[in-house]
Amino acid sequence: MAAAGARVWLVSEVREELEWTASDIRAAGGEPHILVTDLGRDDARKGLVRTLCEQAPRLRVIVNNAGVLEREPVASVDAAHWRRIMSVNLEAPVFLTRDLLPLLGDEGGSIVNVSSRAGTAAFARQAAYCASKFGMEAFTRCLALELAGSRVSANTVTPGLSIKPTSLTQRDAESADAATRAGWRDPVRLGPAFLFLAGLRGQVSGCRFDAWTLTQALEQWGTQGVMDRIQEIAEYSPEAVG
Repeated sequence: MAAAGARVWLVSEVREELEWTASDIRAAGGEPHILVTDLGRDDARKGLVRTLCEQAPRLRVIVNNAGVLEREPVASVDAAHWRRIMSVNLEAPVFLTRDLLPLLGDEGGSIVNVSSRAGTAAFARQAAYCASKFGMEAFTRCLALELAGSRVSANTVTPGLSIKPTSLTQRDAESADAATRAGWRDPVRLGPAFLFLAGLRGQVSGCRFDAWTLTQALEQWGTQGVMDRIQEIAEYSPEAVG
């Protein structure tokens, strides 16, 4: 998005990873801005919204990408574990979207909620994570229904490629053995899919996309071709389509 000319705000509680991402963006000729914020805290989210209202009063795209994955069997799940997962994975997207929607304005924009296979499938020792991602899918579809007829799109996207697991920081990933790292793909390869979703203005909403499938479709058919074949590519919410 930055290489395409967007002014990008990067938000996370891990400054090291923000700097790592910002460095790549600058190398691509983009303009990144870093905000170190714990999205799991309500006061921190409110502070983020105040900052963006002051410094970026016109947003075009909101990407809810922050995620926490801690594995725990259901028999051992406690309230603290549940709250850590839900506060970042589900509460942050819901309340940031609510508070930032006005910044999309009459010109509209796109809300891209990053989901996971855990948003539609079950995994042992990931009850909280799966519940949060299932919730993300439901929230997005409900939001799409409420935004119907507007110039704002709301969709979920899952990578579709094997990338660095959510449970690992970049430093952890770099210390993993070579065979493990060899199985991961650079998420930058999914850039075309995210750029396509970022450009939507209400034309397509309430859908679930596989980013790798969408990227390949864009390479094969181009933007208009994908729009013409959207029902073949996207997983729809029947309510949103109807």
